[in-house]
Amino acid sequence: MNLTKNEKKVLKFLLENARVSDSRIAEKLKISSQAVGKIRRKLEKNLIESYTVNLNYSKLGIKTFAIALAKLTPEGLDKGELETEKKLLENPNIIQVFRLPHGSLTHAILYGFKDVDEMDSFFHSPQKKKELHNFIENKELFTFSHNSLIKNSPIQLFNEIIDTLKTENPKPVFAEIENFKNRL
Repeated sequence: MNLTKNEKKVLKFLLENARVSDSRIAEKLKISSQAVGKIRRKLEKNLIESYTVNLNYSKLGIKTFAIALAKLTPEGLDKGELETEKKLLENPNIIQVFRLPHGSLTHAILYGFKDVDEMDSFFHSPQKKKELHNFIENKELFTFSHNSLIKNSPIQLFNEIIDTLKTENPKPVFAEIENFKNRL
């Protein structure tokens, strides 16, 4: 993907604060707010999937986490990988699911809970066993508290990648003249 210098700069401003106004970005970049609006719409069409709020887990009462390295069970394979993943994604305690390219493990799953009691009842509940655990087996489970959550943002990675994207050269205003010069 190629981005202009201004597109990269606008994207970085939006990564820092998605609520920043076009006029504030325009002021910083010394371009018009209409130009920023046009850039934002292009980025929203091609690159930005959505805007979200980054909430504090512990202040919401989510204080216990678990990471499971899991494998589809024979029942999960019969049901189908996509169907089993759909079931995982519907569960509110599951924060993220990753497919693994490893033979003995098929998924890594990040869970969130209010406390250890809620986590225990989740993993030992007959209802959850019927809903989920018949289809996916946790091979290893690592638990930790909200105090162990050190970083929860990909912004630094995104900024680094944006910096490495090729910069698109804007087309000259008088393209016909440039094309004519090139033919000479």
